[in-house]
Amino acid sequence: MGENVVVTVSGDIEQVAERLRAAGMEVRQVLVNVGIITGSVDGGRRAALADIPGVVAVEIEREVRIAPPDSEPPSTEAPGER
Repeated sequence: MGENVVVTVSGDIEQVAERLRAAGMEVRQVLVNVGIITGSVDGGRRAALADIPGVVAVEIEREVRIAPPDSEPPSTEAPGER
């Protein structure tokens, strides 16, 4: 199974997306307005993506969770400080 990656791009993003596909990346999203391509690639091929012309950075995708606006903020107290 491949790693989910986020690729930051400079230049013609559609052309870079094609180059990434040719290098073995499964492209899921091409976010033209922000210069980002998301997808997955086998771990052994991830480093090679950085050498593709137009690729600025290749990062492992991270999950970020944001609490609903009406939720209580998390406690900053250490357990037992109350």
